[in-house]
Amino acid sequence: MKLKVAVIFGGKSAEHEVSLRSATNIFNAVDRARLIPLLIGVDKNGVWHYIRRFGK
Repeated sequence: MKLKVAVIFGGKSAEHEVSLRSATNIFNAVDRARLIPLLIGVDKNGVWHYIRRFGK
């Protein structure tokens, strides 16, 4: 059984873009044989989004 792991990124911070790059690196590095990554982004207005398709 694969575990689900949430990658939460973004936010209202001045470091928003850095967080996006970090999330991309983590998402690409996740061992998909063991884990299912779930992407949860926070936009610059503080609104949370579940990202269903990465890169779209």
